[in-house]
Amino acid sequence: MNLTETILKIALIGGDPVLYILILMSIITIAVVIERYLIIKKLQENMLDYEPLELKLALEKRLGILATFGNNAPFIGLFGTVLGIIKAFHDLGTSTEFGVRVVMQGISEALVATAMGLFVAIPAVIAYNYFVRKVKTILLTYEQKKNLPLEIEE
Repeated sequence: MNLTETILKIALIGGDPVLYILILMSIITIAVVIERYLIIKKLQENMLDYEPLELKLALEKRLGILATFGNNAPFIGLFGTVLGIIKAFHDLGTSTEFGVRVVMQGISEALVATAMGLFVAIPAVIAYNYFVRKVKTILLTYEQKKNLPLEIEE
């Protein structure tokens, strides 16, 4: 058995494992959004109780998860689609039945992975942008109230 055959056997699993990964990413995204919303609200109310660096770190915590998921979920979905299309064409090649139906069903199932990737990415990016803007606003307010210069990244 050569390397191509080995990789083909793995690819023929299809896009289902990718969908499970995307579902997990979606659940984590929802959890991070809820957690960040609650924590940032609490930090905003008590911002003067914190040192500048401590406040900045607390506000920005876990935002990298949203950025990472927002950037990578479409690629993970695309990977699932590619695996699904490989499986669809392989099924067509080994099927005794020939026709559009055999391929179209497999391709439509494969495209679900791309849709799921976008379904995870779009809310993650929206939430990330919202929280980054909120953090900047809180830090500027803190700076003004404490009369301290804070370094805010663009």
